[in-house]
Amino acid sequence: MRVTNTKIYVGALFLTVAIFVMGLLLGLVIEGKRVAFMEESDRVQKLNFESLKLQFLYLSSLEGRESCPAFSSALSRYIKETEKTRERLEGYITQGVAYNNDFLILKREYVISQLNYWVLSKNTKRLCGTDFVTVLYFYSEDCGDCENQGFVLDYLKRKFGERILIFALDGEFVEEPMIPFIVETFNVSVSPTLVVEDDVLVGFQSKDTLIKVVCEKFAEKPSDCP
Repeated sequence: MRVTNTKIYVGALFLTVAIFVMGLLLGLVIEGKRVAFMEESDRVQKLNFESLKLQFLYLSSLEGRESCPAFSSALSRYIKETEKTRERLEGYITQGVAYNNDFLILKREYVISQLNYWVLSKNTKRLCGTDFVTVLYFYSEDCGDCENQGFVLDYLKRKFGERILIFALDGEFVEEPMIPFIVETFNVSVSPTLVVEDDVLVGFQSKDTLIKVVCEKFAEKPSDCP
């Protein structure tokens, strides 16, 4: 009887270990696929940015500014695509274990990409006189109001479309040295904090408040502005 019980216990232990190992291996495979996907997305967005830089240089050499609307539209589209991939990357970092360092490196590259687009958008505004508003959104992992602030910003993006460019940045991501630099520049100390053009808005901003601030920044107000 004891021998039978021992065999049952050993068999159960072996089965438990086998299931654990299989789960671990499956997790490694999934994590590896996620890293590969993000690396591929990273290469695409880098090509997009290099293409935009080339377009901007060519645009700078032209006498007229007829190509400005097309360039601004492409800039807005690439920023939106980069933001969607950043959100997916943040989700992977939250879920990931084995390849956490790989994801953090990719996050740093995406932060640099967002800041590159931000600088390029400001240069585009100077060169073309494009009437859009830029918003830097500083969030953090332990921020209670950041999710709601994100919903408000999503609403503004749907409302104003390409006329508002939003860049979400993890204000605590010190792995990328540019983050502490820009946080100090705008004196960001809490999350959420929004920088609308050069105006710093500390703490959660309601939909109505943010619409009012954004609308004041347009040279020609959209019809949706109060």
